[in-house]
Amino acid sequence: MAAAAPLQPTPGDCVGAGPEQPSRCIYRSAFPSAGLVATCHTDRDCRVGYYYNGDPEKPEWIVPPPELATLPKPEVFWREATFAEIRFECGAPCRVSYFFEAKRRRLSPPRPQVLDVDPRRLLVAQADARTLVVRQIFSGREVARIDRDWAPGPSLEPALTTIHFDPDGRLTFTWLKGPARTPTTERVSIPSIPRQP
Repeated sequence: MAAAAPLQPTPGDCVGAGPEQPSRCIYRSAFPSAGLVATCHTDRDCRVGYYYNGDPEKPEWIVPPPELATLPKPEVFWREATFAEIRFECGAPCRVSYFFEAKRRRLSPPRPQVLDVDPRRLLVAQADARTLVVRQIFSGREVARIDRDWAPGPSLEPALTTIHFDPDGRLTFTWLKGPARTPTTERVSIPSIPRQP
C-alpha cells in the first residue's frame, strides 16, 4: 500500500549511531522552541519525548502504548512545520503513531495502523481489522467508517494499494475488490466532525 506522494521521515540531529549503540536524536520543528527528542540505549530501547520550552534536555516523555514494553527508535514525519507524526514499528505489520502539535503544545493518544493524515483538519485514516476508519486525531472520535468487499485477508491493508487525503478534504483510495482482486478507485467525502445519530 502506498500514498500518493510517499512521505519520507525527517532525519534527526543525532549523536551516536548503530542499532546496538546508544544514540540521542533531536527532531526540531519550525517553531523555534519546540521539537522531539529520542534517547536510546539501542534502536529497540528508547525514551522519546517532546519539548516546547526551548530545552530538549527537559522533555515530556511519551508513555509507551500497552503493546510495547519500551519504545523503539521513532520515525518522525513533520507533516506541517509544527505538526509531527511520531511512528513506532511494533512488529510486522504492526505500527503505532503519536501526533505532536507544537503550537498548541499537545500530544495525541497512540493511534494504531495509520494509513494517512489530514493535518489541516486533524483527521487520521486507520485500518481497524477489515474496516477503514477516519477519526479526529486528538479526541479519537470516529467521523467515517468505510466497509467494502476488500480482497480476502485478515486486515484490509493488503487490499489497499494507495490511499491519501486530497486538499479538498476527500479521501481517495484504490483497493482490490473481492477474491478476483479487481482494482477499484474511490473518492469519498469525509466530514470533519462525527455525524449526529
